[in-house]
Amino acid sequence: MGNYRTTVILKTDIVDSTPRLSGQTQSEMGLQRKQHKQFISETAAKHQGSVFQEEGDAYLLEFHSVTNACLAAIEMHQNLRSMQAGKGEKQRLAIRAVITVGDILHQGNDAMGMTMSLTARMEKITPPDEIYLSHAAWLVLNKAEVQTSFVNEFSFKGFSDPEKVYKVDQKSGIRVLNDQCIVLADANKFSDLCRLQSTEIVEKFLLEYEDLMNDTCEKHGGIIRQVNGDMFFMTFEKADQAVSAIKMLYLNWALIRERYNVGLQIGVHKGNLNIFRSYVFSDDINITSHLSALGRFYRSDSPQIFAAISGKVMDEMNTQSDDIKFQELDGEKVTPEIYQTTIRAHRVCRLVVE
Repeated sequence: MGNYRTTVILKTDIVDSTPRLSGQTQSEMGLQRKQHKQFISETAAKHQGSVFQEEGDAYLLEFHSVTNACLAAIEMHQNLRSMQAGKGEKQRLAIRAVITVGDILHQGNDAMGMTMSLTARMEKITPPDEIYLSHAAWLVLNKAEVQTSFVNEFSFKGFSDPEKVYKVDQKSGIRVLNDQCIVLADANKFSDLCRLQSTEIVEKFLLEYEDLMNDTCEKHGGIIRQVNGDMFFMTFEKADQAVSAIKMLYLNWALIRERYNVGLQIGVHKGNLNIFRSYVFSDDINITSHLSALGRFYRSDSPQIFAAISGKVMDEMNTQSDDIKFQELDGEKVTPEIYQTTIRAHRVCRLVVE
């Protein structure tokens, strides 16, 4: 037998998921769904919310507070954009969110009632990247904490009276991420692979490359911020996570190198980055790019992977590993200007996994 309980509902749904899924393999669909569910669940938990029902790629979450539900939805939208910086509007994953409140009959894994029906009706009118609230949810919202505006009145099927609908006014300015471990991985000799091999071989390399980067970030708490051709730009919150991720790349790149004769140049630096819609920029990103580019001078010394790591990252490492070494770079291999402005200025060493 079920019981009624006043519940704040946040429903999230991926926009236009069918066309996106049609171009994916079964493993890609499974990975995306797993990552998306983890993202939704973890963000909700930070605001005292939890998933209580799934509907395909849509999630129904329960909160004790409308304000917390709004803050969770705002963070979901902001982080989803940040995680996909560099992707165009047609390529990125977008969600819509609906927040309602009312009595719901909870019976096992099922939830029923007019509030559930209203949530489903409102979902159909909510545009991508928007957060819509029912009138009841708007009434109890802390309006000093979350800014809203009136959308319109809608006549929904099954409801005798029109429903007033509101939306959360989200700020879309530049978002600053501080104290991130920035990792830039760039495949070298990729142009040779494209020139000498068939498109099928190039495609196999890119798929293996992408799978390895996704797996590495998933296991070490990283986020892929941008993909540009054969370049992956990632961030990690802690230096130890970034170094462990590079260690994983070292251990797994040998087979890729053997099959495709493609190496990997990596730069690692600690700093800040700015995100605005699909744009990612900062001086620290430029420094990381310069560190990665050092690989062209030292490639003969490291045929598989060259990883340059700045002193800021090394200073913040909390753990030591016997199989990870930091070697000074030979200044004679680069120009005096590069040595002064990059290697010496940022106390750069080569990270080697033995």
